[in-house]
Amino acid sequence: MAIRTLKYDVKRGKEHHQFGRHHKNYVNILGIRFGKLKVIEQKAGCGVKCLCDCGREHIESNTVYLRKGTRKSCGFCNNMANPKFNRDEDAVIINNAGILSTKEIADIVTAIGRRIASISTIKNRVARINKSRVEKISLRRKGELYPHAKGSDYDVELCRSLYDEGIMPKEISEKMGMTRSHVSAIVYYHSRTESANGFNFHI
Repeated sequence: MAIRTLKYDVKRGKEHHQFGRHHKNYVNILGIRFGKLKVIEQKAGCGVKCLCDCGREHIESNTVYLRKGTRKSCGFCNNMANPKFNRDEDAVIINNAGILSTKEIADIVTAIGRRIASISTIKNRVARINKSRVEKISLRRKGELYPHAKGSDYDVELCRSLYDEGIMPKEISEKMGMTRSHVSAIVYYHSRTESANGFNFHI
């Protein structure tokens, strides 16, 4: 009798891998694929042997983890083994931090081929790198590189230069084509206090 468990077709049989022969809960999953794992051997009391897409063999003691989708790979692919970052990967993170988005940095690290990096992977690595660095790095983009920044760093410096010359924010906003509130926030240093290259503006 065939039953449906998640998206996999399984069959009841005469043996159970834990409880022995003629057990009502025995499920025959030989030859069925679960994620990256394909069951290649199933013996009573010995669990099931699976072959992962990466080429490694994995023994799962309880088939319920496969059938529920808890176990989808051997544990050594998709960064589950958490290999150490090498110099090339660290260089990508350090050189692009604050310039590219975290997702873009993760894609570049993934392209190196040693791991499938996610946003959390990059954030965790930056935290580890900063523990041993005097000059800390930040993933936050600044100045005109900020995704929602209005105006370039040059426009910001120009607004402040005009204000220093005695021109009021209302006139500056008309000259620059910006809103008065935005110009006021710039010239009073309520926003855009850092440029894209990391330079800090001071009053």
